[in-house]
Amino acid sequence: MTLPPCPRRSPPVLMQDLVEEILLRLPPDEPARRVHAALICKSWLRILHDGAFLRRYPKFHRKPSLLGFIHNGPSLMSPGFFSTSIAFHFSLPAVAPGRSWVALDCRHHRVLLILHIYKPRELIVWDPITHEQHHLPLPSHPHSYSNGAVLCAADGCDHLDCHGGPYLVVFVGTRNYGLAGGKNDAWVSVYSSETGAWSAVTSTTIENGSNGEMMKPSLLIGDKLYFSLSQNDDMHMLKFDLGGRTLSVIETPGVFGAIPMMAEDGGLEFVAVLHDSIYSWSWQAGTHGNSARWVRQWMMDLVPLVPICHRKTMREVIGLVEGTQTIFIYSPRVGIFTLDLNSRQVKKLGRGGFYYNILPYSSFYIPDLAKGRLALP
Repeated sequence: MTLPPCPRRSPPVLMQDLVEEILLRLPPDEPARRVHAALICKSWLRILHDGAFLRRYPKFHRKPSLLGFIHNGPSLMSPGFFSTSIAFHFSLPAVAPGRSWVALDCRHHRVLLILHIYKPRELIVWDPITHEQHHLPLPSHPHSYSNGAVLCAADGCDHLDCHGGPYLVVFVGTRNYGLAGGKNDAWVSVYSSETGAWSAVTSTTIENGSNGEMMKPSLLIGDKLYFSLSQNDDMHMLKFDLGGRTLSVIETPGVFGAIPMMAEDGGLEFVAVLHDSIYSWSWQAGTHGNSARWVRQWMMDLVPLVPICHRKTMREVIGLVEGTQTIFIYSPRVGIFTLDLNSRQVKKLGRGGFYYNILPYSSFYIPDLAKGRLALP
């Protein structure tokens, strides 16, 4: 006697709480996985789009993924975006014919741009995820060179996924009086999105200082912002205290091309490429009658880490991922690499070319959901 075939059983349905725990563990540095998961079924899409899940995801991982970097070219006329994720692409804001813009800063999920060439010059605070833009007039104080920084101003924010809240723009300028080797002024003004106005100017004097370019990325450590000034072999650093609203000039190791970064102990250090190695300097307080000074801490050989065409190939530190020990190494002939100074892991991000500076963009957000490509049923 032939037994009747067993009835087919439907695959067990995962409980929603279990599904949420699985989705919660998708790696933030591979956002494509979240997009693919959203396409599996409607219930998974609802979980990924749920506000509670979107708030819980960054708190669980604590470290947003690097989605790409904005770069300015040597002419400062053709900035672009290089994506490090197949799931994230965006177009830079359009400008009117005959105008151009430069990317100044990227922090707390916002990008700071400056429009120039033709008046009126203005700043733009732009969120690449939500496409929100805020246009700001420049401070009226005269300047020869300038730079800026943008940061979240929400009280108690952990900056893991802050979009749409209050923000500050710090704009710093230097004024050239045409006196070679003489004094130059540096000043700063702060814009608050909550008041919609610029603060009074705070200024300081750079004794025997350069009045050169300021296009290196700013650095935020605690409530201190640092801006580099460099011209030929001359280099200075401006420090702005956000709490006390004071501006001061601090010494640097005097190595051209060195950029500031946060040391592992939370202090300030400088890193630079010299020949085939990368060097680090940290500030040593004066002891036993010796004056305080910058002291070289360590040296790392780049030859076994970063590919080179030949030993004379130029390399430099062109940027960093703020709050980490990851820096960007750039060679026009070879490309752009990230280097983790702790693990010494190297990853190639872009091919050779000419890049003036690098501004990394990191986020937890699922861009396809933000753009409406994966609409809820």
